[in-house]
Amino acid sequence: MQRLACAILIALALPAAAQDVGDGSVSGDLNTNIGANSTVDSNNATEATTNNYNSGPPGAMSNPVPSAVGPTVMGGGGNDSCLIPSSTGLQVSLFGVARGEMTQDSECNRRKDARLLGAPQAAGGLGLQVSGISVMCAAPHIFKAMALASTPCPIFDVNKNRLLTGRDAFEIMRSDPATFVIGYYQDRAFWDAFLRMGDPLNDLEAPTSGPISERLRSSLRRANNDRSGDDGTGNQHSAVVGD
Repeated sequence: MQRLACAILIALALPAAAQDVGDGSVSGDLNTNIGANSTVDSNNATEATTNNYNSGPPGAMSNPVPSAVGPTVMGGGGNDSCLIPSSTGLQVSLFGVARGEMTQDSECNRRKDARLLGAPQAAGGLGLQVSGISVMCAAPHIFKAMALASTPCPIFDVNKNRLLTGRDAFEIMRSDPATFVIGYYQDRAFWDAFLRMGDPLNDLEAPTSGPISERLRSSLRRANNDRSGDDGTGNQHSAVVGD
């Protein structure tokens, strides 16, 4: 017992030898067991990744391809404008050209002019319906349509100083179609057949239909013409019947 107690006291009295990792006496890392003749790896793989970002093609952040985009051209007067916008763009490699413009629509201008002339003054027009119709009649297809509808475009006869309509207008067209028929040479075959060029026209007869007042006036005019002449005494007389 005395020997055992002495051995314990001697062991407690000896200084403890501590191992300090920082003094270099211990080597390794946290993934390695530093026990004698035993090394265990954690199997954590180490990978190195390199990302390259280029400012030009063909990298991921390449610049867009240059392109010429036609400009947007707004009409001068909105929906009621006769200006037709158009734009174009052309791109060749690094060089591009774009342009925009507006052009006048002549048929649209014709309709607007006719509306301005023919509309009543209370509606903002000039109240000149004959002038408005004449503007539309300057187009060959309108002139033809008016003739086919038996409402020929108005023609002013300077010699008679009056506006010709109806049969009178067709007769002056027959006398000089090149002057009074719009688009005569563009559709000459039609106009020659329609106006019966070279053929005499039938005499006008009193209308057998229509308003009674119009038929009465026609009958009175015919009677007036028949009663005008010699009364057998050598004197001329005429019967005047009012409309």
